[in-house]
Amino acid sequence: MADEFKGSACYSAAANAAKAAGEELSERDMAAAYRAAQQERQRLRDAGVTDGVDEKVRQAAERLAERTRIAAALQKRHAALNILARDKLDQTIEAFKAAGLSPRNALLAVMEGTQQGVAGARNSVYARTLGYEARYVGGMMSEIQRERPHLVNTLSDKRLSDDVFREMGELREGGKPGVTGNDDARYLAGVFAKYAEMSRTELNKLGASIGKLDGWAGAQVHDDMKMIAAGKDSWVESIAPLLDLNRTFPDAGGPNEVKEILGDVYDTLITGVPNKATGKEKGQRVNPANLAKSLGKNRVMHFKDAESALVYRDAFGYGNSIYGVMAHQRRAAQMAGQMEVFGPNPEIMFNSLVEAERRKLRDSETLSPSEKVKEIEKLNAEAGALRGAFDVMSGAISRPGSVKVAKIAGDIRAVQSMAKLGGAVLTAMPTDIVGAAQSAMFRGSGFWNGMVEQVSGIFRGRPKNEQAEISFLFGEGFDSLIGEVMSRGMASDGPVGKLSRLQETFFKWNGLNWWTDVGRSVVGRTVAAEMGMRSRSSFGDLPANYRHVLGLHGITEPKWEALRQAGAREIDGKSYITPDAIRDLPDTAIEPLVSDRLATAKTDERKAEILNDGRRELELDLLRFVADETNYAIVETDAASRRISTLGTRPGTFAGEAARFVMQFKGFPIAFSQRILGRALFGGKGATKYERIMNNAPHLGALMAGLTVAGYMAMTMKDAAKGYWPPRDPLDPKVMTAALTQGGALGIYGDFLFGEANRFGSGALETFSGPFIGTLSDVINLPLKARTAIEKGEKPKMAGDLLNLALSNTPFINLAYTRPALDVLFINSLKNWASPGYTNRQRKTRLKDYGQTSPLPATLSEALR
Repeated sequence: MADEFKGSACYSAAANAAKAAGEELSERDMAAAYRAAQQERQRLRDAGVTDGVDEKVRQAAERLAERTRIAAALQKRHAALNILARDKLDQTIEAFKAAGLSPRNALLAVMEGTQQGVAGARNSVYARTLGYEARYVGGMMSEIQRERPHLVNTLSDKRLSDDVFREMGELREGGKPGVTGNDDARYLAGVFAKYAEMSRTELNKLGASIGKLDGWAGAQVHDDMKMIAAGKDSWVESIAPLLDLNRTFPDAGGPNEVKEILGDVYDTLITGVPNKATGKEKGQRVNPANLAKSLGKNRVMHFKDAESALVYRDAFGYGNSIYGVMAHQRRAAQMAGQMEVFGPNPEIMFNSLVEAERRKLRDSETLSPSEKVKEIEKLNAEAGALRGAFDVMSGAISRPGSVKVAKIAGDIRAVQSMAKLGGAVLTAMPTDIVGAAQSAMFRGSGFWNGMVEQVSGIFRGRPKNEQAEISFLFGEGFDSLIGEVMSRGMASDGPVGKLSRLQETFFKWNGLNWWTDVGRSVVGRTVAAEMGMRSRSSFGDLPANYRHVLGLHGITEPKWEALRQAGAREIDGKSYITPDAIRDLPDTAIEPLVSDRLATAKTDERKAEILNDGRRELELDLLRFVADETNYAIVETDAASRRISTLGTRPGTFAGEAARFVMQFKGFPIAFSQRILGRALFGGKGATKYERIMNNAPHLGALMAGLTVAGYMAMTMKDAAKGYWPPRDPLDPKVMTAALTQGGALGIYGDFLFGEANRFGSGALETFSGPFIGTLSDVINLPLKARTAIEKGEKPKMAGDLLNLALSNTPFINLAYTRPALDVLFINSLKNWASPGYTNRQRKTRLKDYGQTSPLPATLSEALR
């Protein structure tokens, strides 16, 4: 048998493949290749294939030999990467515990960051993901802004998107770039391909094995609703002629097997359940999936050409090529952030760390038995805070249990957002300005200096020219542009596409998109300019606050001295340290950062690779620093607040949707409490939590004063938008308390504490259980109230309740600048009809409570009198 094996064509094919790849396979690997080849021969025989069987078997043997060789090499590389990752993680966790964090909080800090003022507290997986996203997506946007700025605002154009798709398909051997005749599309295709290749190679450095696919133009996004409407047989018949079957199914035995495989693909896409029974389903022991390996082994459906892919997208998909590339790069950033910290297999590393900390607690000689039990119970890798944090980090928190349920529930919440958040920008404006000022004070630049910088930057509007390029380099200022690309790429004939476009339009019209983009771009440039200004000083001469913040982000003295050597970009009298300047640093600036690795390098090529890695790591340090500091100024939902607001549950499940309905609109208050209030309380210098609180007292006092002013400004702007004047008395204790709440963490929930109803006309139930639950309660109560009236022998009065229900759940009706006009034109008249004397009672109440009157007429008929 051994001689037959070694002398066979299958053995020779596998040996030749291994030799061509530059490596020898073991006898065991060769035997596995031989057995697989024999199984392939039998499979072809069973399928009735008789032509070219030997050639197909030879090709199968070569493919298996190559996969085996790669797997063996990856296994060795993964082992080395895991050792390095574990060593760094152990050091980080021990340092956090030494600074006073519990084992559970230390693990959470690794994934999410912490507000505690300890070294490396912000150097988390989440922050690293932000840095990679700025590198992969911000880099693309910055390059486009620098070289062809007219394209920045045209990325949602369908014709341009389709032409880009066609041009990317031609970026291959034998391709014909320029085939569309659209020079802008050809340019964008080159930029997108360049950055996609950057993310691919960097993921491979972190342990992945992603092959280069020439002519890649982004992943297809399948619309399961369209697929269900067509049915499995119709979908299979439609897609088969569009595919390059030899590339997609090289191992298929014939047309019938191709059809069967496509049917399985359809079932998997629709249900999310693999067509073959999983190990868990069979009752087998299942290890966590290896992230690095999974990035290189998914089945790809190769279309014949770009035109075929576009035909499929129009029939059964959504999105567009530009959005597809953006989404791909963001996903790559998420993968890179995980693998850089947790190694090629984050879940196994995570489970190992949790078990190691549990064992340390069990063996502790300083804790009592009851304390051990309490702390060990908190270290649960299967449920609770740690599991939720890992699922947010890995993206599992976004994978729906039922796609259909998740879409319907998401649409309901989208309608609630469009009905309730018409004046959200009036709340965000003063709060964000105070947040930017407080963040600047924390970095040692002063509260008022930070406020002046933010306000003056906002007055200049969206950044232009070189200022826009710098903002984009740091990944800021273009989120709404990408959101528009996404919404316009959705299917316009389905509910998902319609609501996506409608919601994007709503936040554009209510001003929140503009405000957030401009605010974040100003903060990003401000942080970069601060670094440029501080770069004249050595690490020891920096203000203590600035050194402290650098330390929170893991920027040590050697890294700072390297950053100082980057050429600052001078614009309008300010010096900016930018990521592109890091790439031009000389070797002498990087050598101190990688001296330990250089000492083991044996070739000049390896030394050059190490130095380039050092530059990339320093660039990511800068990007991470700016991105995370920006999130402290213009607060958005982050990893920690997302974990809390979803309770670690997935969409499309009963628990997941219940959590999302209850927690709707609460993500910002949670993020604000953690980032702004948490940093003000605990983020200062000090060896203990008490010292950090005491050292941060000035920050907390300035923040409370600033938030009170911000809340008063928000209330005044809202009153003015409704026509109420003069402003409320700022010395009234009730007004001052309401102002602090309005400008603070409670955000849109503050008003109801000081009156029967919140600003949306609903009470405590809606505030705490979410707007949809409040609406559902109103719907249920309507017939109950009518029944009660009938039982009392009274005529039911439902007109007012029905009108309020309709007004509070109608999208776009609550826009701050249109609602006063709508009130005068017809809404107040309707309210007077439903409840005679409504407007007079409202005016009397306003005058009594706040001393305010309105110069506007209450109704159109009053205006015409």
